[in-house]
Amino acid sequence: MQMDADIHVWGIGNDIMGDDGVGIFVAKMLRRLSPSNIKVRICESVPENFISKSTMKDIRKLVIVDAAQMSLPPGSMRRISPIEPQSFISTHGLSFLRLLNHSAKECELIIIGIQPAMTGFSTKLSPSVRRAARELVKMILSSRLYEIPPLTS
Repeated sequence: MQMDADIHVWGIGNDIMGDDGVGIFVAKMLRRLSPSNIKVRICESVPENFISKSTMKDIRKLVIVDAAQMSLPPGSMRRISPIEPQSFISTHGLSFLRLLNHSAKECELIIIGIQPAMTGFSTKLSPSVRRAARELVKMILSSRLYEIPPLTS
């Protein structure tokens, strides 16, 4: 009998736009490691397609990973408040956060933004963002996400 996942991780991004693909990179690393307590979704640039009442009903903890323009050094990670998403600029629309806040009222939502170095056409992550992504995977696996500082304005 398969147990429900303790944590759901959604990787957001566009993996042909350089560091914008960091969320997908993290999700693919976690999927390869396939821990039984983590369910991974690769949402690409359309996370709103994964939000519905039936999708969200069994999710208790959701971690969203995305590149975020936060005016920090490349590779910096921050926890971003789902209540104040305007404190960062996602490389995707914010409509999915509004949908998510509406659909996932019983869910602990953790948004992790990683500052990109470049988001031009490329299938590779910059070295600083790749290092941050690998560190984030370790933090997810060891339940250390709260060691990531919150984004402050």
